[in-house]
Amino acid sequence: MSCLGVLFAVPEDVVKKLGDMPLEERPEYISEELEEEYFEEYPERTYELDKSWDAMHRLLTDGTLSFGGEEPLAKAVLGGDVLYFDEDHDDYIITAKTPDEVRKVYEALQGLEDSDIRRRYFAIPADEYEDKGEEDYEYTLEYLQDSLSFWRYAAEHGLWVLFTADQ
Repeated sequence: MSCLGVLFAVPEDVVKKLGDMPLEERPEYISEELEEEYFEEYPERTYELDKSWDAMHRLLTDGTLSFGGEEPLAKAVLGGDVLYFDEDHDDYIITAKTPDEVRKVYEALQGLEDSDIRRRYFAIPADEYEDKGEEDYEYTLEYLQDSLSFWRYAAEHGLWVLFTADQ
């Protein structure tokens, strides 16, 4: 399931627009309009997770790739309102976090020590995540640490955060 993930810090009207459009149009809106606009005009409001989002979500939750988990860390990747996910096609994921959730995620991420992240990563069940190893841990750690400036920006500006993954 691990493909490219991106975080977008957006105002409420973008989330409302997504919620008002038909479900099947949402992935196209993200890939055809939002990505182009935000990568070009708002680079400070985007954070590319590459493939690290899979391990990142697992280490911040119970080790599985599910939408739930202990908050607020579970909201950092897959958590939040699910705006798009098709179990039959497994082609795209869109979730949204409110400004209050964003602030809580940022505070929780700031509180994680490298030793906590390491412990959580290596606690992911091997049968749940086949890429587990020292190299993948370092890759995931770098993306997680680098995401803090994105989360800080979104929290300070009262923005929503969308997580998207193109399968």
